[in-house]
Amino acid sequence: MSCHLARGAVAVAVAAAAGCASTPKYIEADCPVYEGLGEVRVNPAGAPQRYLRFGAAFQVCPPDEGVTEIQRKRIELKHNMLSLLSSQTEQQLNDPLRAEKLREQLLFMVNEKVLKKGRAIDVYITAMELE
Repeated sequence: MSCHLARGAVAVAVAAAAGCASTPKYIEADCPVYEGLGEVRVNPAGAPQRYLRFGAAFQVCPPDEGVTEIQRKRIELKHNMLSLLSSQTEQQLNDPLRAEKLREQLLFMVNEKVLKKGRAIDVYITAMELE
């Protein structure tokens, strides 16, 4: 098992025994969920008469630093989320796997473009309706 793939209390103990330099001082399941963005409404790409109503919550670690960072970067997060969602076509938004695909894209986006000290370990879609 590689050090950066360790998850949960047992995995942390295994990673520590394997000699990983730094192991988290928290259990990921205990990391809080940030839901401070509320819902957004965007036009899908190429569909100016349609709207996507969308909401998401982000589970962030480490518990204190992660939440502090995502709250501080709320506007940056919302900007990147709006950019990602408005780039989706109607065809993509009608895909049966759309929720999982958007969840993965949002998780990648928040970790690559927004968070630097903390990291999102999960994204929960709280609303998604194409009007």
